[in-house]
Amino acid sequence: MLHRFPRLMHALAWLGLAALVAVMIAVPLVRYAKRWLATEIDFDHADVILVLGGESGQRVFGAVDLYRAGVAPRVFVSGSGDCTLIVHRLVLAGIPRDKIDYECKSNNTAENAEYSKAALAASAPHRIMLVTSWYHSARALNVFREVWPEVEWGVHCVHPGDTLHRYIGINEAGAVMSEYVKNVWYWVRYR
Repeated sequence: MLHRFPRLMHALAWLGLAALVAVMIAVPLVRYAKRWLATEIDFDHADVILVLGGESGQRVFGAVDLYRAGVAPRVFVSGSGDCTLIVHRLVLAGIPRDKIDYECKSNNTAENAEYSKAALAASAPHRIMLVTSWYHSARALNVFREVWPEVEWGVHCVHPGDTLHRYIGINEAGAVMSEYVKNVWYWVRYR
């Protein structure tokens, strides 16, 4: 039946080839994402734990773990959307409300850095520990270093379950591929 429609056969062949190329590109990008996208810099002590919005579950756990370990005496939340939810969850997890500050205006990582700097500059922090998802960690660190180079930045990566030490779960593949696109966008836009 398809031989009656040579243009359709041609289009389907090209579509199949494009799909094959896409898979051949996507598989290594996802497979090696932990090497290419993740950065972790540990501090024993920082002035502030800065939690980036955009994921209000694992990032909250990461911030709570750092706070309970005595890494920093204060927590700052940055990002619109889930900002107040993160603050609420931090309080539910036992961090005193008077130890948490926030800004809920930023809509992306660059704005997170700019608005956090504006909010925290008066307290003159020297060391800040970022808390973000593992696949977002390298880009976040680069953006914050660019916006606020006077601060020494640490990064605490969070990840669901134990996938950091195993292959990436299928549920993370979309976020990982999106992070590659965002890395290219930030490189073009901000460099």
